[in-house]
Amino acid sequence: MRTLTQALGAIAVTVALAAAGPVPSSAAEPRIDPHGYWSEERLRAAVPEQHTRTGAVEDLAQEADEASRAALGTVVTRTATVGRLFFRTPTGDGSCTAAVVNSASKNLVITAAHCVHPGGPGKAYYGNFLFAPGWSDGPSAHGYWSGTAARASAEWTQSKKWDHDYAFVRLAASNGEQIVSRVGANALAAGTGHVVPNTRIWGYPARAPYTGQTAQHCEVTTTRENSYTPDARAACAFNQGASGGPWLKDVQASGTGSVWAVTSRCESGPGVGDTCAGTAIYASPLPAAVFTLRDAVGSL
Repeated sequence: MRTLTQALGAIAVTVALAAAGPVPSSAAEPRIDPHGYWSEERLRAAVPEQHTRTGAVEDLAQEADEASRAALGTVVTRTATVGRLFFRTPTGDGSCTAAVVNSASKNLVITAAHCVHPGGPGKAYYGNFLFAPGWSDGPSAHGYWSGTAARASAEWTQSKKWDHDYAFVRLAASNGEQIVSRVGANALAAGTGHVVPNTRIWGYPARAPYTGQTAQHCEVTTTRENSYTPDARAACAFNQGASGGPWLKDVQASGTGSVWAVTSRCESGPGVGDTCAGTAIYASPLPAAVFTLRDAVGSL
């Protein structure tokens, strides 16, 4: 049967978030937002992203059960290289997932393109980016990091091609230190095939049974539905808020690995409408052009 799927980022869904506000990690850390836009209330009210995609599901009930077990079945040490990315859109505040990656500038996170730009010509980038590494019901010991620039590929900003749904956000230094020096980083891997065993996917899904306040992981062998789709498919139960989360291979004991894709959309089933079915998520393997974009954003 044919189904719809959605992109998991932030704009059209109201999600109830925990009432407790985040607190600064220490007096040495900068306040939430040195530019004065973000407050505890804005962070808590930011709406997790989502979008749709067409896919095939043989048995939604069975896949939902398997996906839930994959996402929740084991305890994995969290990594501070993954966190929540907050941003301002023309229609309100949103949030996605992002991950720190290696670069010469040591100050970049990778996320989904739809988390920084709506896609298509004549549209502007979102603004007021703020990254909270290791977010767990509030900022980790590494505090908040303000974004200074964001860029997606021309394929996304001019044509909204979903197989180019990736982007980078450059972060300002904190107390003279770049984020890679503080929390470490993941490598980038381009041209990976669609079938990747032992892929670890991180995200901040926000719809029940999740809350959006803690990082969740899923470990699966990814698949490809057919030879003409650009997407890889993972039987993970994630929903709104997981957009931009890293798909890692070659995961080390530290929890870091090589990002070969970032979560783009989720699957929805018959009658589900604009809500993720909790059966699968999709992403396209990163192309070689990801390195050119990374270096361009790092030099801004």
